[in-house]
Amino acid sequence: MILSRPEIQAAVDRGEVKFDPPLEDRQWGEASVDLRLGLDFTKLKKADGLTVSMAQGIGTIAESGLWQQRTLNTQDTFGKRETFVLEPNEFILALTYERIWMPRNLIAMVEGRSTYARVGLSMHQTAPWIQPGWNGQITLEIRNSGPLKIELTPLLDMPCQLTFFQLSSELAEAAAYGSRSGDIFQNQSAALPRG
Repeated sequence: MILSRPEIQAAVDRGEVKFDPPLEDRQWGEASVDLRLGLDFTKLKKADGLTVSMAQGIGTIAESGLWQQRTLNTQDTFGKRETFVLEPNEFILALTYERIWMPRNLIAMVEGRSTYARVGLSMHQTAPWIQPGWNGQITLEIRNSGPLKIELTPLLDMPCQLTFFQLSSELAEAAAYGSRSGDIFQNQSAALPRG
């Protein structure tokens, strides 16, 4: 069952689903919530002739120095909002501004929004599920497949939405995301796992 706005709001009011900072009124949809773009952007450096193995896990890539991160300020020294310009065919990782806590009886799907898709932006490549027990910011895998440069503005842009699904039964604590040593993205506040 997909939760409607009143059901999502009730779960938030009961403290089952948490958002930090709290959602603004403009973020609520009829059966989803829109999430704001955060301040952190991570990009893979070009490395001609290098082949990496994903079988060894993403941690080895994170430690390799092949990524560079940029954290924007909400305003530059002149008081203007800082933005990130995504070039055509460019791929970046970016975090949502909100940190999310998921209960063990719900699972959520993060999807891009139509407004952004119509100019060629996709918000995730293969990782749409926010698992029961999840705690952290969500990493968006953003690709500009369109022909235009696209300016992304943290806190103003809301490029993705979360839809919530009720599980048929609540997961045991030992089965929820974050309970196993391999759940390396639990409590994430960066796009790549840290040592």
